[in-house]
Amino acid sequence: MKKVTLFVGRLLRETFWIAVAVGLVAGGVIGFRYLGENRQIVEAQPAARPVALVETVQLEPLDGPLPIRGEGFVAPLRQLSVSSQVSGRVIEIHPAIAERGRFTKGDVLIRLDDRAQVAALTQAEANIAATETRLAQNVQDLDRTRALLERGVATQTQLDDLVSARDELEANLDGFEAAKLSAEISLSDQVIEAPFDGAVLSKSVEVGDVVSPGQALAEVFTEGELEIDVPVRQVDAALIPGLFSSSQAAATVDIPFADYVFRWNASVSRVEPQVDQITRTLTVTLRLNELENVEGRTVGGHTLASGAPPALINAYATVVIDGIEPEDTYRVPSTALRGGANLWIYDNGVLAVAEVDPIHVDGEDTYVQVTDLPEDTQVIFTALAAPVPGMQLRDVNEKVQAALTGSAQ
Repeated sequence: MKKVTLFVGRLLRETFWIAVAVGLVAGGVIGFRYLGENRQIVEAQPAARPVALVETVQLEPLDGPLPIRGEGFVAPLRQLSVSSQVSGRVIEIHPAIAERGRFTKGDVLIRLDDRAQVAALTQAEANIAATETRLAQNVQDLDRTRALLERGVATQTQLDDLVSARDELEANLDGFEAAKLSAEISLSDQVIEAPFDGAVLSKSVEVGDVVSPGQALAEVFTEGELEIDVPVRQVDAALIPGLFSSSQAAATVDIPFADYVFRWNASVSRVEPQVDQITRTLTVTLRLNELENVEGRTVGGHTLASGAPPALINAYATVVIDGIEPEDTYRVPSTALRGGANLWIYDNGVLAVAEVDPIHVDGEDTYVQVTDLPEDTQVIFTALAAPVPGMQLRDVNEKVQAALTGSAQ
């Protein structure tokens, strides 16, 4: 009886737990159906992208030639040391030598003591005159002796002696004429003349000094003919019209003086026929013409009490050579050039991409060619994380302007 009771109790417990398990499964199924029938369907909505703020600058069309920039130092067309070919004592110097002034071609810059040369020339001329007189007498004696020889009065020996004397006199005459020429050359060497119009840079001689051959006496230069050698990259040289032909490209030269800048007009004079071995650049020589402002005002419009200074030798100068004038060309900041050949355009609040052709780099600016652009085109020079044509943008300048307008109201 006891075993039957234990069996019945176990059966009831198992039946209970089976019923609980079945109830839980049934409840889960019923709950899942209920949630499925009463679920709320959520439709996908596009995420709103934030509008990027950008800075823009208006595209500037090229108005004039491309600027080919360079720098160099002012130097004279000619600069040389005045020296003597002979030794001697200085007896006279030109006022330009003493005062570092100007002189004209052919002026006597320095004169040496020429008394010895004058005496030698006088001696040579006297010897020539005496020899010519003796030669003339010899010619008469020859004619007379030939006549006497024909009559049998003179001998052949007498005639031969006169012919020999004539030959000797003629040889002496040639020697005296050579001595005269040497004396004239030596006399001319005592005078040093100016080889060109110019001015004196420095002097190293005074009246009374004894100089030797080859000794530098003064340094002179062509004051009115000044030049500047400017290294130019080959890619920039290709943009200068007529550089390798007879035409002369125009240029402007800025030379600082006392914290002010004076501007000179210039032109290309020549190009060195070789490439620099280190920099691989061409040396373009500019000839200074005249001050751009004839009244002597600086680039900033100031007038110095001293007046406009000349273009001083060895002065530092910045140069702008006029390049070609291409059509459909604009100046943009180099930082606004994307991928080397694209510009980001701000087009009524959206991003547009324009393909351009860079033709010249000028410092922080790049000149590009592109067609079919409106005059008021705004170029973006702000970096964008993920630029996509058509993306929404907002110009910082417009936001600032709106803020200023709102505060004014």
